[in-house]
Amino acid sequence: MPKLTAAVGTPATVPLSLLEALRNLDTPVGDGLDEVAGEIVAKRLGLSATVAAQIQRYQEAARRGLPIPAEETVAVFRLVGRRPDAALVFADAGRRAARYAARSTALPVRMVMRVSPRFLRRRIGAGAASRAARRVFAASLAIRGRSAEAVIPEPLSLRAMADGQACSFYGAALAELLRALTGFEGAMVHQRCRARGDDTCRWQAAAAEAYQ
Repeated sequence: MPKLTAAVGTPATVPLSLLEALRNLDTPVGDGLDEVAGEIVAKRLGLSATVAAQIQRYQEAARRGLPIPAEETVAVFRLVGRRPDAALVFADAGRRAARYAARSTALPVRMVMRVSPRFLRRRIGAGAASRAARRVFAASLAIRGRSAEAVIPEPLSLRAMADGQACSFYGAALAELLRALTGFEGAMVHQRCRARGDDTCRWQAAAAEAYQ
């Protein structure tokens, strides 16, 4: 299968993660959801029948490896961006999308990582993270020693929201991808953004502790 780009389409796990995060944020915790009146639950978009149907559709597309048109994914970004808690949804969705991406790493690579010493496991994981970032997020992720930098020339987040608010999805996704595959603990700081007039969107790793 040819590599996906934002112009061609996106992996189904991207819009899937956005809607799953939406549902997660809208699901009451320990407040007797089963006893809540139907009309109250219906007001929570994440628990609506429409979102449930779309989640099922994206899950099936993900299982079959079918891309989702870029404009459809942009529409999901916009849907999330209209919410007052959009920042929470984007952060949750980015982490979910990264975990999907990490699990999609080729099985032989994951098996080698499990039995390799730490320094080799991190090196193999860095390569796997770079490939996953390009495949899923159309990002160029470079990992050199303790530093990591990612560039996305045309993120879908900006096509959805020109103010750059949705770019937090990618920051969360890249940090979680590094954590899952290299053991990195920290954040990916959005140092440059086209929404601020920069020529590209760029993220730089900021480790919570020494990233060795």
